[in-house]
This record gives sequence, structure tokens and C-alpha cells, in this order.
Amino acid sequence: MKFLAAVAATSALFTTTLAAPTACRNDYPPPPPNDTDGSVFQIKDFSLRKLNGKDISHVSFRILATNGGTLDFQCIPYDPATDAATTNFVPGQVYFCGKDSSLSFSYTPKHDDQKQNELWLWQTITQEQVYAGHVDFDDPICRAGGAGQQDLICDVPQVVDLFVTVEKAS
Repeated sequence: MKFLAAVAATSALFTTTLAAPTACRNDYPPPPPNDTDGSVFQIKDFSLRKLNGKDISHVSFRILATNGGTLDFQCIPYDPATDAATTNFVPGQVYFCGKDSSLSFSYTPKHDDQKQNELWLWQTITQEQVYAGHVDFDDPICRAGGAGQQDLICDVPQVVDLFVTVEKAS
């Protein structure tokens, strides 16, 4: 009898666990159609770090193609002065996604007049061909980072789909 009760409890827990991701999933719109004079990129694995629990010290994310292409690019803010990833991230500043990258970005967390976080993305083909777009999103979910009591790592959940439509900048 105890065995049957344990099996029933395990089954109920398993069913609840499977249902949880869809219960947490918001109904975000599908990706926009790719019929504009530009491209649609998907942003995945968006993560930021706050070593002191308050100020952003690092941002990273992946940029993926949505048109059947093979683009899967890790974007980390590049500092040309040190020829390496920046160690002092400044919100709102434009960073290249690596040395010699045609992709650049700016991230601004929400604040008093800005109700959501904002990620801008630029793709520079030539000086005359610059494409830009942005996406707004809710706060990433934070957890302990491990480098101290206040260290936080904040991630956008995998179930959240972020898309940026970049169009020719005027």
C-alpha cells in the first residue's frame, strides 16, 4: 500500500513538473515576418552579471539567424582599447560583439522613465549600409553568482523568445 502511495505521489509530482514550463511561459508574439528591407535575428542566452548586486559588470548573448541561415554568434562587449572583452560595462554605450565584428549592440536596463530593458542591435555591412533594430523585455531572473555575497547572474529564461528586426538606418 505504501508503495502505491509513493508511486501516485511521484506521478503527480512528475506531471506537475512537466506542466510547469508552459504555466510559466508567457504568450509572446511569433517572430515578425522577414519581408522587410533587413533581417530578423533571434536573441538567446541573454545573461548579465552584477558582481556587487547592483551595477552590471558583464553582458552576453547569442545572435541566431531566423531565415534558415547558419548564424549563431556569441556577442560579448568588445573593448578596442584592451583588445579584449570589456571589464567595465556601461549601460547605454555601444559595443562591438567582438573584434572585427559587423554586429554591435547597446543594452539599457529599465529605470524610472523606461519601463522595460532595451537591447539595440546594429549590423554594419558598409558605412552606407547600416541596419538597426531593438527589442524591449522584462527583467532577467537573477540567482547567486558565487563570487561573493552580492554577486548575481541574471538570465532571460529559455522559454522567452526575443527577436530583433534590423532595418536600414536612415
